[in-house]
Amino acid sequence: MDKAAYHHGDLKKALIDNGLLLLNKEGIEGFSLRKVASMCGVSHTAPYKHFKDKDELIGEIIDEIWNQFYLVLRKAIELYPEQPELQVVEMGKEYVNFMVENPEYLKLLFLSDSTSYLVRIEEDRLNAYKNSAFKVFKDTVENYFKEIKLSKELYMQKTLTMWSMVHGFALLISKNIIHYDGEYLALVENMIK
Repeated sequence: MDKAAYHHGDLKKALIDNGLLLLNKEGIEGFSLRKVASMCGVSHTAPYKHFKDKDELIGEIIDEIWNQFYLVLRKAIELYPEQPELQVVEMGKEYVNFMVENPEYLKLLFLSDSTSYLVRIEEDRLNAYKNSAFKVFKDTVENYFKEIKLSKELYMQKTLTMWSMVHGFALLISKNIIHYDGEYLALVENMIK
């Protein structure tokens, strides 16, 4: 966002939006409140009216990324109402695509100290916070498991297996550990099927 885009509107939102752009472009190492303020066209002290330091702003940005990720997964499953198998495939593709296209998001979400979206295993069941990306993932794969009449005792294990597969593949592709000349989303689709 350039300086002209702020227009004295919601500075807090502008700081979060521009901070997200800066993090994705320069990573956490190149992130500073001064740079974000400059992107918003405000003084270098203006961000302190909303955030005590850069870590607090980064925390808000992480929350925004989690929300975007949640919305991407929700949109993927909404493409195929009443078709759990296709929902699982599309959701897996969008999961990988979100992380590969935004490698800094992957780092912030899963390699930071943020625990606000923690997944818990309790009594052989996976529990996730309401309206979280993992809850969308879990609920979607469990709907598929119901359709194929999978034993409920296997839900947790199979959900973790599927999550690990798409997450691991996203990590391997985003870090260029796997070099694939074809369309990686087609490969993801084939892996999930």
